[in-house]
Amino acid sequence: LINGEKEDATCLRKYQKRCMLDMHQKLSFGPKYGYLSELQSGEQFLETVEKERKTTTIVVHIYEDGIKGCDLLNSSLTCLAAEYCMVRFCKIKASNTGAGDRFSSDVLPTLLVYRGGELVSNFLSVTEQFN
Repeated sequence: LINGEKEDATCLRKYQKRCMLDMHQKLSFGPKYGYLSELQSGEQFLETVEKERKTTTIVVHIYEDGIKGCDLLNSSLTCLAAEYCMVRFCKIKASNTGAGDRFSSDVLPTLLVYRGGELVSNFLSVTEQFN
């Protein structure tokens, strides 16, 4: 009887592990990214936001070289992208967006968050808010 209980416990742990793996696979559908990609133009930016799967969250960092905090935020997003591979992390220079006048140096770095082609959140002057 003692060995039978140990076998039951072992079987139960194996079953639980298999169930957890199955659940993880079901919840991990869709594309995986794992990196911070550079968008080259406003057209590429719009295409990325509009043509991505409706369930994918897209975080876009609008930056410019020489602006305080932009390089640090790019480094942070690179780390986050590796950890949260189901989220698409992108960056684009403000001067490449085609709307550079909207993204002057006083609002950079800026983070835009999209899902299903819609803007769900925006953070202007991120370094002022989060230091």
